[in-house]
Amino acid sequence: MDPKLPRTIVLVCQSPASALAALPVEGPGGPALCSPDAGAVATAQRRYPDRRIEVHERFREPSLANASGPAGRLRRLRWMLRPGPGDESAESVRRRVVDSAVRLVELAKAHQESTLVAGPWLLGLVAFKLNGIGYRGPILRPFKSGESRLYRWGA
Repeated sequence: MDPKLPRTIVLVCQSPASALAALPVEGPGGPALCSPDAGAVATAQRRYPDRRIEVHERFREPSLANASGPAGRLRRLRWMLRPGPGDESAESVRRRVVDSAVRLVELAKAHQESTLVAGPWLLGLVAFKLNGIGYRGPILRPFKSGESRLYRWGA
């Protein structure tokens, strides 16, 4: 493997079943990492039919009580400072994000590209982590359903 070749990580936001048919299909490549959420698995199967899909709990969305609705984004930010009753601990999510980033980097080194299909909140946290370790890509705007974002090493 030539170390001068760009190493790319692709983060793909899961899509609802109604939007799957409009998603582009990608060719063969390294394994695609995937959240156990049904929408993420269906998205990965549609986008990457010729790849091995690794489904793992570490890629699931953080478990937050009452995190949906118009105040959901504000609720998530408040959770980072002080989790509420019934919420997954911030430390647990932090460990999962670090583990996810490590696995993505391992695959990017082995295959020149790695892919994660998951929910928007986890992808946002992973994007921040990737930017913190030297990958460059967008981090400010929220992920939209079916959207793909590229993160390149040192770009």
